[in-house]
Amino acid sequence: MAFLPTCGRIFTFYNVKWSYIVLLLIFELGSVICAVAQNSTTLIMGRAVSGVGAAGLMSGAAIIISYCVALRKRPVLMGLISIVYGVGSVLGPLVGGAITDNSKLTWRFCFWVNLPVGAVGLAQIWFALRTPPMAVKAGLPPKIKLRQLDLPGATVLIGSVVCLMLALQWGGIVYPWSNAKVYGCLIGFGLTLILFLVMQMKDTNSCTVPLYLFANRTVCVASGFMMFLQLAITVQTYYWPIYFQSVKDTSAKDSGIYMFPFAISTMFSTFAAGWVISKVGYYVPFMWIGAPTLAAGGGLFKLLNAHSPASSWIGYQIASGIGYGICGQIPVLAVQVVLDKEDVPTGCVFVIFFECLGASLGPSIAQNLFTDTLLKSLRGIDGLDGAAVVAAGAKDFRRLISPELLDKVIDVFGEALWNVFLLTLVSSIVALFISAAMEWRRLPEDTK
Repeated sequence: MAFLPTCGRIFTFYNVKWSYIVLLLIFELGSVICAVAQNSTTLIMGRAVSGVGAAGLMSGAAIIISYCVALRKRPVLMGLISIVYGVGSVLGPLVGGAITDNSKLTWRFCFWVNLPVGAVGLAQIWFALRTPPMAVKAGLPPKIKLRQLDLPGATVLIGSVVCLMLALQWGGIVYPWSNAKVYGCLIGFGLTLILFLVMQMKDTNSCTVPLYLFANRTVCVASGFMMFLQLAITVQTYYWPIYFQSVKDTSAKDSGIYMFPFAISTMFSTFAAGWVISKVGYYVPFMWIGAPTLAAGGGLFKLLNAHSPASSWIGYQIASGIGYGICGQIPVLAVQVVLDKEDVPTGCVFVIFFECLGASLGPSIAQNLFTDTLLKSLRGIDGLDGAAVVAAGAKDFRRLISPELLDKVIDVFGEALWNVFLLTLVSSIVALFISAAMEWRRLPEDTK
């Protein structure tokens, strides 16, 4: 996430094809480091290397389309990318679980398998972009390009993001919020963020994040909308399996399979929305339809319990999937409509950055809500060690519970999960209110 703005600058200054290939190879290098890791430190370092490459792959797909395809056609192609992403998101955990459970392959093969998949992706980019379009600032001297990448600013931003993530991961769960490690990280986040902003304002020509882009209303609205929308959808995708395992008593594998309605509805609604937008040209109304539909999907969770039929949770997942699919691609598309060509790569990355921020904040906030509610409610049940139940996890807590208390504990899990889904409802509504400020624009017929 922290490297995303730098990747936007890379695609602005350097050859689009080679930039994407190099970042893909960095991702694969990180996978190899993880596969051969003999301790957790090496594994974490490998994930960090992969993260640098992944930042380029996430932003690169949208940026390549912005370079190569007319605006009017982009919604359909971005919908296709979302479908592929959705398929990978569904199959990845299932395939990874099967690989990990195999005594011969082990978890290491989860990283080795990235090499042939990456080779296919590399071949596709190599042959598809035989004559890649010129980067918008490719003509600058090499020293100016390197300076304008603003690596010092990127380093400070990484430190700021790490402080924020650690505080949200630790606060209220590992340590109390009053612990020095937690509030120290929050203070560190604030100070490094201020330092980063000062660095950006000091040299506006060589900065990671050109702050003048935030004077554009669409960029601000698109970034805020995407952050709250992604917060809501990430929490739902994380906690639906928790519901299946804790309340419905399914296996981890089956809980992944039960997410298919959500994934399929998201994929097809994304493509359908993209096709309609490419025909009619207007995209803002899809934000006003999608966000409340996603909110409804989160709110309907209140009606579920341990005995709810499959038709109920399938329908609620479909509502959420359709809501997200309708509007999930709009922010990236909107900034491409309003920005000058040279600012489009950076604008796309801004939105993707806030998308990743929402995806990171969501589980951290939800976990605090879930764990805090769970512990408080479990303490009210006599003869029960609430901390041990929470530590056992969504699936294994049953072995600690006597039969006469099991229904009560399951109800408590349901209540704690409702607080989490309430968060997704509120976040979706906030996204809807933000979208009201979006500029009303129409896709040009043939502008590239």
